[in-house]
Amino acid sequence: MKYFFDTDHLYATLLVFAAVLGIVFVPLNIAFISPFAQAFADFDITDLVFSRLRSDRSTTSDTSIVLVNIAHLPRHHIARQLERLAAHEPAAIGIDAFFRSPKQPSADSALAHALAKARHVVLVSKLTHFQPSDGVFDSLETSHPMFNRFAQNGFANVVVDSLAGFRTVRSFSPCERVRTHAGVNEHLAFSVQLARYLDSNAVKRFLDRQNEVESINYRGNYSHFYTLDANDVLDSTTDLGFVRGKIVLMGFLGYSLAEPSLEDTFFTPLNERSAGKTLPDMYGLVIHANIVSMILQGTFINDMPVPLSMLLAFLVCYANMVLFHYMIEHYERLYQPLSIVVQLTEWVVLIFLLVWLLDQWSYKADFTLTLTACTLSAGVFEIYSQSLKPIVITFRERWQERQSKRSNDNITTVTTTVVHSQNIPTSQSTGEPL
Repeated sequence: MKYFFDTDHLYATLLVFAAVLGIVFVPLNIAFISPFAQAFADFDITDLVFSRLRSDRSTTSDTSIVLVNIAHLPRHHIARQLERLAAHEPAAIGIDAFFRSPKQPSADSALAHALAKARHVVLVSKLTHFQPSDGVFDSLETSHPMFNRFAQNGFANVVVDSLAGFRTVRSFSPCERVRTHAGVNEHLAFSVQLARYLDSNAVKRFLDRQNEVESINYRGNYSHFYTLDANDVLDSTTDLGFVRGKIVLMGFLGYSLAEPSLEDTFFTPLNERSAGKTLPDMYGLVIHANIVSMILQGTFINDMPVPLSMLLAFLVCYANMVLFHYMIEHYERLYQPLSIVVQLTEWVVLIFLLVWLLDQWSYKADFTLTLTACTLSAGVFEIYSQSLKPIVITFRERWQERQSKRSNDNITTVTTTVVHSQNIPTSQSTGEPL
C-alpha cells in the first residue's frame, strides 16, 4: 500500500497536467509538421465507428422520411412539386432553400400560392452575427416575406470547426437565441421544427436533455431514406401516395441523383477517409434528414461530461505513477521496455473502449486528456524522479526543520514562563499574589 499513498506520485501527476496545459496554450509553428497537422486537424477517432463499423453492417432505412431533389428547378416547377406532394397530406414539408428576393412575377406567384395551400411547411433560416458575450445571434436571415409568411422557420446552421481545413459536421445546436425587435427569442433548428409535426413527444424528450450541442447519430446517406428525383415528382404518372403522414424534405441533391455536385455538400463521419479526407460526402439536406431520424427514433448520442473526463485522466495518470514507481524498484533493468508496453496497452484499451461504447451504447467517451496523460506519464515520471524529486526532498526537509525549530522555540518559551510563575508567592485562601 505504500506505493498508493505517496505524495511524489501526486506531484508527478500534477506535473503531467502542467505539461498538458503547456502544450495547449503554447502555440507551435513548426513548418515541417504543418502537413501532418492539416491532415489530422479534422480527424476524430469516433469517425471510424460510422465510416467502418456501421458501414460494414446493414443499417436499416428510415421509412418515415422522404427526400425530394429540387435540383436547380425554376420556382414555378418547385411550386408544382410542392402542390403534388401536399396533395397527399404529408406530416410536414421542409424546404432547404432560400427564396430571398422576387424574380419572375408569375413564378413567384405560383410558389407563394403553393406555399399558402400546403400544410405544415418549414422554410430554412440562417443565424448570423453571433455575440459570444451573451450567447445571442443578432440577426436571422429568411426568405422574402411573400414566401416566408406562409411557413414556419427553422435555422439550418450546423456546427463545424471554422479553424479546420474541412467542414465536417458531427454535431448541431437544437435551439439558439436570436435578438429581434421584440427582444431575445428562442429559435429551433430546421430538423427539430420539422420533427415536431410528426412526434411532438419525441421532440420534447430530445429538448429535455437541455444540451447546447448534440452529436449527430448518423443513419447513413440518402440511400437510407426514400428519395425522389426532381423529374419523378413532376411526372404526373408517379404515385406519391406513400408520402402520406411522412416528413418530406425538399432540397438540393445534385443536378440529378445520377449527376452529383459539390454544391451544398459537407464532410461527415461517414467519409471513407477519416484523416486527410477525400471529397465532401453528404448534402446538407441529408444531414437534416439524419437529425430528424435521430430525434424521432430516440437514438441519441450521450457525451461524456467534462468533469468525468478530467477525473478519469487524473486517476489513470496517478495509477501510472504508482506502477512506474513499483517497476523501477523491482525491475529496474526492464523498466524502459515495460513502461513502453504499459503505454501502448493503455492506448489500445482506451481506443477500443471509445469505439465500443459509441458503437454499442451510443456513448461518446472523451479520452483525449487521458490518452495525452498516458503518453506523457513515463517521461514526466523520469524527469520528476531524477531531477525534481531531490529538489522536493530538500525543500521538504528544510520546511520540516523550520517547523521543528519553531515548535522547539515555543516549548522553550512556555517552559520559561512556567518556571517564572513558580517563584511568585501566593496566599493560601485566595491564590492571589501577596
